Amino acid sequence: MRSSKGSRWQLAKPPSRKLDLEGLSVAQAKEKCRKALIDAGQTDTPGLDARLLLEKATSFDQIAQILHFDTILTKEQAVSLETALHLRLANEPMAYILGKKEFYSRTFKVDKRVLIPRPDTEILVETALVFARSLKKKPHIIDVCTGSGAIGITLAAELEESEVTITDLSADALAVAEENARLLLGHPLKQVEGNLLCQVSEKYDIIISNPPYLTAGWCDEVSQEVRKEPRLALEGFGFDGLDCIRDLIGQSIGHLTKGGALMLECDYRQTAVVRDLLETSGFSKIQIIKDLSAKERVVWGILTCTSN
Repeated sequence: MRSSKGSRWQLAKPPSRKLDLEGLSVAQAKEKCRKALIDAGQTDTPGLDARLLLEKATSFDQIAQILHFDTILTKEQAVSLETALHLRLANEPMAYILGKKEFYSRTFKVDKRVLIPRPDTEILVETALVFARSLKKKPHIIDVCTGSGAIGITLAAELEESEVTITDLSADALAVAEENARLLLGHPLKQVEGNLLCQVSEKYDIIISNPPYLTAGWCDEVSQEVRKEPRLALEGFGFDGLDCIRDLIGQSIGHLTKGGALMLECDYRQTAVVRDLLETSGFSKIQIIKDLSAKERVVWGILTCTSN
């Protein structure tokens, strides 16, 4: 989804209560963190969260934590762990605390400049991979509203012969995406800074996007964790949250090759409307793909009405 520097949400401050982790062993500290998370009722995975927070503070992975269960934390490790735990108790997403998130078996750097990649978005990537591999040429692809670069970088890695461009409204997001591209691909991808396709001049075989699509009301109902993410990466504007998608569909017509595909992620409550928008814009062979929860998530179609 599109990223932004700003947010209309108030960020909660970490609790000031001292947890006294200094002098505890690895096992004791992990258990104290787990109990604190259970008492807060803030996470469904207190044991996993405690282990990951301890790993961040000590660099001990799961095996090392077992082998060094009786090792006493240093003062620096205790302070680091308590700081991370306070953030988690204040609903900070684990991905932001750890500074990373796995997506399609690759580890992406993430921070508050970008939306955290979701497992359901892997369905969007898989849909694009199937279509790209059906083409009898090197696919020319653009990932719109790239954020961390998870979609575009994954496609570039999986389709070694492809040419991938990424674009985002936020220069900060593009900086994160470039860092991820260098780490995972060994080189940056072509970048375009701008709103959707406004600054783009080329044509593509695949335009793919996980754009903002929530309504203002849905944004107000999200969890405290999601409220820590950039609101403009979530809110699609308009009465139905689809203003961004409407704009992207309209712009895509002039930026797709004949037979090219536009692939969009949206909410399951919007898929029928998005399908109709594609159909009335000259797209055919429109499909709706379900996510890991069996909810409709991806809508895509092929542009047949073009003057290319």
